[in-house]
Amino acid sequence: MTGVQTCALPILESDLLVVYIVGAGPGDPKLITVKALELIKKADVILYDKLVSKDLLSYSKKECIKVYVGKKSEGSSQFQEDINKELYDYGKDYNVVVRLKGGDPYIFGRGAEEAMYLYERGVSFEVIPGISSTVSCPMYSGIPLSYRESNSAFAFLTGHEAENKSFSINWDKLPDTLIIVMGIKNREAIATNLIKSGFDPKTPVAIIKNGTTLLQETTICDLSTLGKTPAEPPSVIFVGKNVKFRDKLDFFEKKLSLIKGKEIFVSRETGEELEIMKKMGAEVYAYSLIDIINIDFKVPNLSDYDVIVLTSATGVDRLENIDLPKDKEYYTIGPKTEGKLIEKGIYPRRPEKYNSKELAKFMISEFKDKKKILTLRSEEAPGYLEDRLKEFHEVTRVDVYKVRTRNDIPDKKNFDIAFVSSSSNADAFIKMGLKADIIVSIGPETSNGLLKNGIAPTIEAENHTISGMLEALLDYLIGCESHGKNKRS
Repeated sequence: MTGVQTCALPILESDLLVVYIVGAGPGDPKLITVKALELIKKADVILYDKLVSKDLLSYSKKECIKVYVGKKSEGSSQFQEDINKELYDYGKDYNVVVRLKGGDPYIFGRGAEEAMYLYERGVSFEVIPGISSTVSCPMYSGIPLSYRESNSAFAFLTGHEAENKSFSINWDKLPDTLIIVMGIKNREAIATNLIKSGFDPKTPVAIIKNGTTLLQETTICDLSTLGKTPAEPPSVIFVGKNVKFRDKLDFFEKKLSLIKGKEIFVSRETGEELEIMKKMGAEVYAYSLIDIINIDFKVPNLSDYDVIVLTSATGVDRLENIDLPKDKEYYTIGPKTEGKLIEKGIYPRRPEKYNSKELAKFMISEFKDKKKILTLRSEEAPGYLEDRLKEFHEVTRVDVYKVRTRNDIPDKKNFDIAFVSSSSNADAFIKMGLKADIIVSIGPETSNGLLKNGIAPTIEAENHTISGMLEALLDYLIGCESHGKNKRS
């Protein structure tokens, strides 16, 4: 027999042991590539660092091992070696190992060092590019890396060399457009070297902090003042005359500025998002419309159940004195509840969209065999979740708290914008006589709560979190502005 011989048995993906060095993008989790997300979903092990959005980890399968390998403090020179060894050890024992790195692995990300370590020890690897902060942060700040009539070259620089190594940059050979990462600490020395090499001290500079996120902030200065301009990491420094295009091409921070001066009511009193909105210039009125009422309840023997479902952070709090077994499968809705469980050493599963309908669909898709399921919820929570699960499984529901509308009504009742974050809050919002020109609903269940009271929400968030509500609001406002509509309509 001549010609190419084929293998008698097919090579299955599960037979291949590969370490994937994957770029997670610059900050906004939506900027991850399709291939990177596919690998996260099928990974057996994920090793991730500090700059990776935790939202991306929620896409992993329930049995995935997640290992944090970011710096807990100022690490020694051996810290990277420790990461390399972990990659090697996991790569020998698991089929799909994902090393998830902020930005792009090969742009000042030590991805090549990790790949070389694996190569030298015979471990197969692949590298998946990510959107680098060097490209995305200037773009999100309205600054093009290149413009045909302005510049024909640019360079990426690191402002932080390896330990015991001085700058190896040939300052005299650089183009007139530079993008510098990890340079905040050494920005004065960088500016001095550039001016000595012939750069005009008045060359414009942009410092882009928290690029591509809702906390993005751009500061403009020039080389002569760069060293004295207040700045904090993580920031990207852009040096060059293309900074001048920012006035016309800034689309992102322009959108972020649309809530400046707006009176925004939020139906919860705490959360990082409230501080974000304040930093964006909004006047935030945070007020919990409901009180949590503890009720007597008896939790059945948890060992009798295969799956435990908690759909609110309050529900987790109500179980403070109950020992939740670690050997059960846990499901939840939303990152806040997930975070509460993680604090207890429990890593739950949750759907991509945070509502009961999606949770029911998600759980049904994951279970091949009949399960004994326990749900722990509020007394007012609709019964859709349990009813749907009962079609396939044995379900027990225990109510662990209830809610009621607060008696103390806010003095202020009229707002530019209101964020309504639950169906209970929707009821209370109406009962208290609160009004807003724009009402943002966190999701379908809250929208239904508003509609049954005769109020149609202006916007329903696709991502059912306060951050998702803010993103939806900003998209709505920029759409109104671009079409010349009245933003208060």
